[in-house]
Amino acid sequence: MDENRITGSAQNLGGKAKDAVGGALGDTKLQAEGKADKAEGTVRNAVGGAKDTAREWGEDAQSELTRLRGQVETLLRERVSPALSDAADTAGDYAQRAKDVAVRQGEYAAGVVKENPLVTVGLVAAVAFLLGRLTGHSRTHHFQPPWR
Repeated sequence: MDENRITGSAQNLGGKAKDAVGGALGDTKLQAEGKADKAEGTVRNAVGGAKDTAREWGEDAQSELTRLRGQVETLLRERVSPALSDAADTAGDYAQRAKDVAVRQGEYAAGVVKENPLVTVGLVAAVAFLLGRLTGHSRTHHFQPPWR
């Protein structure tokens, strides 16, 4: 409980007493002081209540944040990490399969080349010729060295 609430309640109670005594004795000054003390006590009590409420809200918010942080950590540990691990394992499996296929295809291609070396040389020459035609300049131009 906030100190202002305690002080305000005591001041309010004292103000009521002064007001009552002043009214009983016909002392308007004492009665006015009692009313002023009562009003000030009410304000202090309200300020203390607001501080208590703010403190409680802050504590509630902090505990809620702590609870949410725990839930996020649990989700990461129980769901996200295993899912990432499974995805990494799957990607590793696919990479190994791709490597195996590439090795097998390379071995097959090497076998074809060994069995048919002349056909292979002919195919390579044809591909080289086509690439040269596609990327080469026209033969009608004469080569001119750049230093001329």
